[in-house]
Amino acid sequence: MISKRSAVKIGTLLCAAMALSACGGAPSSDAAAGSSEPVTGGELVVASLPAMIDPYVTTSRSNWMVAASTCEGLFANAANTTVDNGLAESYEYDEQTGVYTIKIREGVKFHSGGELTAADVVASLERYGSGDAGELFSSLTKKISAVDPLTVSISTNQPTGAIPALLATPDTGAYIMSAASLEAAGSGDLTSLDCTGPYKLDSFATDQQAVISRFDDYAARSEKADGATGAKTAYADTIKFIPFNDANALNQVRTGQAHIVPQFMSMDQLSVYEADPSLEPVVSEGAGFSLLQLNNKSGLMADLKMRQAVLNSVDPVAIATQQLGGTEYFADDSSLFPKGSPWYSDAGADIYKNRSVDAGKALLQEAGYDGTPVRVLYRPDSDGYGPLLKQQLEGIGFVVDLQAMDAATFGSARTDPSKWDIFLAGGTAYSDPLTVVFLNDDFPGWWATDEKKSLMADVTAGKNIEARLPAWNEMQQLIWDELPFVKLGHEPRLSVIGASIGGFEPTQGTVRGFYNVWIGN
Repeated sequence: MISKRSAVKIGTLLCAAMALSACGGAPSSDAAAGSSEPVTGGELVVASLPAMIDPYVTTSRSNWMVAASTCEGLFANAANTTVDNGLAESYEYDEQTGVYTIKIREGVKFHSGGELTAADVVASLERYGSGDAGELFSSLTKKISAVDPLTVSISTNQPTGAIPALLATPDTGAYIMSAASLEAAGSGDLTSLDCTGPYKLDSFATDQQAVISRFDDYAARSEKADGATGAKTAYADTIKFIPFNDANALNQVRTGQAHIVPQFMSMDQLSVYEADPSLEPVVSEGAGFSLLQLNNKSGLMADLKMRQAVLNSVDPVAIATQQLGGTEYFADDSSLFPKGSPWYSDAGADIYKNRSVDAGKALLQEAGYDGTPVRVLYRPDSDGYGPLLKQQLEGIGFVVDLQAMDAATFGSARTDPSKWDIFLAGGTAYSDPLTVVFLNDDFPGWWATDEKKSLMADVTAGKNIEARLPAWNEMQQLIWDELPFVKLGHEPRLSVIGASIGGFEPTQGTVRGFYNVWIGN
């Protein structure tokens, strides 16, 4: 457990991906609010219910939550999002031929009783690649085939060392399921999950609940637990996912009706949660950031000087103070990846740091700004700093049309470039530049310059992170030069658990499994 009271900076736990196998850590005794010794039994209740259980058809990571506890991928993310083997025993990448040869673990069983083979991996990756969540993976691969019952070959259509990261769960939805279950599902969305994880799906009712139970034949890895890597233990007999109710979730935890609220909690209430003996706040540092997405395609923000003016109007520290209730857990940093990540870069830091209101005003004059309102879309529930940003923009001379929207209206409006100039969004701690969705050419904002495309091709190529990192440094510099969006500093994410819960470790990703968690006394 990491809380403000007993903060163990997750950044100090970060290590390079090449050394990952040596840096896993089991849940520590002081990291649990409940019993320091694991307890088996009971029903763990999580106050968060995905809208669907099929991880292949949605890019919304919150919808992968049930899959994260019941399924596994070939590769897995540690708590700091770095990548290690999952169902893969080992792999080799031939940079000359662009072929990955992956050995899968022997003796791994599916919930239905069958044993994992290469044919199941092939069927799963083909289905994953055919959906929205696997679009990038599909674009990079030419052929997926079974070499023998425990060996899979992935041929790429261009050099890339990114395939493990693109198949690492839960940062991606590339979960492995039995070929038989996928064939039975046909072309429809999956309504069941025949996977290899420590829990198996018992039932799912949309908007009501999902129930999973311990899988007694689970084949665990032997390494120490670290996020989704290493050993996974199903301490609870069952886990129930119920709808999140913003007004009632904490009372549910206080009364024992729920045990974990894994997301959507406001940092500005941290001191309140800390003062309540029935609650334990869990802070994951460097887990996300706020983002001002700019419309590069049309309207006011198609002009670079206007985008530069926006950057110079913004005060990330003031926004963090309002959003988080202070800056204790805020890192005023320009890097797209947090410190400790192998992708951390200070390229462009001078542009980020050397902001000023006077420079913003001068840029508006140079751009010939005529007072046309800047249309800013935001969701009050998730991006409550909209009114403060409006003040900051107006402080350099912008006229601002701030439009509050519900999630559905926001999602629809941002796909139409004629309806907005800026929208407020957020990012998480990513495992690889290729998993950052807003870097895609067709993501709303539509940043698709020739230099960007060329650098992203270079980021994609290369045998490993070390070979790809120089191109990423150039790419991050380009982000600050061209300003397709304004990334603010790194923020924590807050979960709240009941005082009886043990083993709940902070993770930087937006979705997690609930294995290795127990209900204490």
